[in-house]
Amino acid sequence: MKKWCFYLLFFVFLVPSVARAHGLYLTSHDGKLRAHFSDHSPASGAVVTVVTDDGIVIVRDTMDEKGMWALPENLEEEPKFVIVEAPGGHLARLTWQEVVRGTSQGFFDHFSVRIVLGIIALCGGGFILKRLLNPKSPIGNPT
Repeated sequence: MKKWCFYLLFFVFLVPSVARAHGLYLTSHDGKLRAHFSDHSPASGAVVTVVTDDGIVIVRDTMDEKGMWALPENLEEEPKFVIVEAPGGHLARLTWQEVVRGTSQGFFDHFSVRIVLGIIALCGGGFILKRLLNPKSPIGNPT
């Protein structure tokens, strides 16, 4: 039984899953749009496209070296989406209402939360392996 559980854990933890190098994330605050990757590096030079509901391009611009883009003051038409394309095929989209209203970072976007969850996962995995691989003491289970 122990060998079966060990092989199951070995298979679950060591079989590669879907690779996700890094994603493109958008946040908006104080009239500025910020584009960054999951490792918090800025998406400098990313192309920003503002489109209408019909898909007509209103504004096409690029992010600065800090991954920031200032929202335009006056637009001729009512925008629907802001689409950001970064090198490497990364694509992210926000509705215009989200951009104007402002967005915040998600809970799991904070680096400290990721570190804590990683430590918990490693400790929990170590505890499970210890319990599976160490034989039970004969003192607690006399035969």
